[in-house]
Amino acid sequence: MRDDTLPAAFEFYIGGSVGPSLYVRLADGRLLYEWASAGGYSGVVTEASPAPGEWARFRQAVDRLGVREWEPEYVSAHSCCDVTYWHLRMEMDGWSTVVRGANAYPGSDGPEVSKRFREFLAAVKRLIGREP
Repeated sequence: MRDDTLPAAFEFYIGGSVGPSLYVRLADGRLLYEWASAGGYSGVVTEASPAPGEWARFRQAVDRLGVREWEPEYVSAHSCCDVTYWHLRMEMDGWSTVVRGANAYPGSDGPEVSKRFREFLAAVKRLIGREP
């Protein structure tokens, strides 16, 4: 039986050729995540167990941050070297989105990470139990 507090699909990745990366995905009702360094995968997958209230707070953050209105792709002129890539795929409450970026973020005109995106990343980290 499917838990109605869960999105139908959720996958988020952020990382690049240097620095840490985070990959979070919902698989068979389980929220799995992986931290790695230098743009690779660690192979160590951890399961998070957000309570229904935590999923509700995440949904509120998605709505407050306007994720439903994000463009499909964010790319800047600074997307050639030392790039931070990110990808979001989500289905919930009858809507779905696939969004990605390369050194560009919703709400930012340049390579700087926008407040909106930082808050979204913080919401993802709270969901997996990693307070920002």
